[in-house]
Amino acid sequence: MLSFDAAPDELQLFLQEAEEQLQLLDQDIVLLEKEGARPELLQEIFRAAHTLKGSSASIGHTKMASLTHSMENVLDQLRHGQLESTTELIDALLKSLDALRLLKEEVETLQDCGFDPSELVTWLNAIAAQGRDAQPNGTSAGSGTPPVGRPDLIGVDGYRVVVKIAEDCPLLAARCLQLYLEASSFGSVVWCSPSLDAIERQQASNTMQMVVRTGQMEEMVRALETLPDINEVTVDLAEAGQELGATSTTTEVADSEAKVAMLSIVKSQEPELAGRVNGTGAKSLGKTVRIDVERLDDLMNLVGELVIDRTRLAQLGGQLQSKYDDLSIGDLTETSQHIGRIVDELQESIMKARMLPVESLFNRLPRVVRDLAQRSGKKIDFVVEGRETELDRSVIEELHDPLVHLLRNCVDHGIESTEGRAAAGKPEIGRIRLSAMHRENRILLHVEDDGAGIDPAKIKSTAVRKGVLTQEAAERLSDQEATELIFAPGFSTATTITDVSGRGVGMDIVRTNIEKLNGTVAVESKVGEGTRFTLELPLTLAIIDALMVGLSDQILAIPLVSVVETIRVRRSEIQWINRRQAIQLREQVLPLIGLDRALGLPAASTADDRVFVVAVRVGDNRFGLVVDSLLGELQVVIKSLGRQVGTIAGVTGATILGDGRVALILDVPSLVKCVLDEQSKGWAA
Repeated sequence: MLSFDAAPDELQLFLQEAEEQLQLLDQDIVLLEKEGARPELLQEIFRAAHTLKGSSASIGHTKMASLTHSMENVLDQLRHGQLESTTELIDALLKSLDALRLLKEEVETLQDCGFDPSELVTWLNAIAAQGRDAQPNGTSAGSGTPPVGRPDLIGVDGYRVVVKIAEDCPLLAARCLQLYLEASSFGSVVWCSPSLDAIERQQASNTMQMVVRTGQMEEMVRALETLPDINEVTVDLAEAGQELGATSTTTEVADSEAKVAMLSIVKSQEPELAGRVNGTGAKSLGKTVRIDVERLDDLMNLVGELVIDRTRLAQLGGQLQSKYDDLSIGDLTETSQHIGRIVDELQESIMKARMLPVESLFNRLPRVVRDLAQRSGKKIDFVVEGRETELDRSVIEELHDPLVHLLRNCVDHGIESTEGRAAAGKPEIGRIRLSAMHRENRILLHVEDDGAGIDPAKIKSTAVRKGVLTQEAAERLSDQEATELIFAPGFSTATTITDVSGRGVGMDIVRTNIEKLNGTVAVESKVGEGTRFTLELPLTLAIIDALMVGLSDQILAIPLVSVVETIRVRRSEIQWINRRQAIQLREQVLPLIGLDRALGLPAASTADDRVFVVAVRVGDNRFGLVVDSLLGELQVVIKSLGRQVGTIAGVTGATILGDGRVALILDVPSLVKCVLDEQSKGWAA
């Protein structure tokens, strides 16, 4: 078992921050290859690597610190123009990023992953050496070589930076150290006063001087000016041999030591800081706090219980008011309504706390597309829109695999080869667009490409060849129905199996996983123009709006997102069409499904000539669920059926009603699929 030089809570903080930096690097390195070496982008990448190096060294993770240090050397030469952004360089950075994720897992599991980064370090050092060889004197602009000779003389040219810190700064030593680290991210700090040794001993002053070698002086000054408690930043040229003051000493300290020093300084000054939080001139502290997601889940469960009791209180209040004409009953009802409003506000607040921008998911996908494109030998422009769209974290966690499968399909099957696009008169570079947007209480995700599209004739031919359909059944399918066959289990039009696709499991997984989230997936395609997949999902999985229906002696909940409309028809209007019960609804045929038979419930014994039908949408198709009664809409809390009950086909969970009864929540897509499968088996027999 591995051990690190940090307490468990410090390791957790490291893991959280490391994941943020790794995601940032993943996104920005792919962007670097796409957009080129923009100074702002390079600076952001360098800072992320710099932060990872310092934090990993501070917990004693030497392998991770060594690898990030080598990455930092390459990035430093890249931002100073000694290297160009080549495919080899990007590949080295991305492979190093994959290695960093492995090494991060060692902190999570405290187990050696068995990975040795020495080969990657050698590769990165070789790339960095190319940049050093390009220098006239064989030295890098960001090498940070400490000056030699008298300690009060600067040994190299650079910028002399003087920073005035506010007199009432509560964390003076920490602020000085923060200035040093910020300046270091733009270049090489070759001299500072007070020295880092003095700062670590908390012998700081309100004036800090540094000599910095950097090619981004203006950007550095802007960054320093935005730090808290900074009153003034001045810069002038510092020439070699210039006297800087005998009271200062030249110090070269590793960034990891600087970070440890900052932590110790902050901890030692916590009492002083706490006493000055509300004082005059004190800077406002951060207004965010990290919280374990399990606590949010627990809060959501408790709010769910309150929602159930709120409904119960409303029912009891209504019953008492109808039975007794008493002023106190009215007061009780008013209080119950007030509690209901508070519960609604609490529920909304907790739901917002669970919401995250889909950016956290989308940022991982450009790398996926980049790698797939390279392996396929295709050129692809990947466009992402709507990163700021918010979604429940539990839904985001389940979306990664379906989106990867869709993107894999777009790259392998959608976008043509370079030669194929040229023959079709299309631009050499194909385009894949991923977008997110809100629609009422739902979220829409679009994945589209400008590729070859889906050929219905080819789909039908493949389905017949693989025995999915008979020739007669295939001929009866419309083009849209044929296109929908790509979601059938094991279906693939690929002629060869590759490491990208061809096994026929991807699209089946997409639909299955999306339907588990009470969502739907639809596909639109035009031959020669491209394909668009649309995923429609609920904002949250914890509480849903449902239509409550009665069936025999049971109450069932149908998620409102699946409901199109409700109708009441005479039994005489129900007809048999292709061995299925159906009704005519506005010149369209609506197939019917009897819920009593589908769920194994006894048929209702009623003499009523009319029945209720709930029209539901499953993909691009509509079906009618036959029920005994409609009980109205209700907000319900989804509860798991538990291991004792197990999985029931067509049922996604249960909810507790206000009167204590349990109602099953239907999984409409799964229910319809099961019924159609059973009917198909019956007809085949």
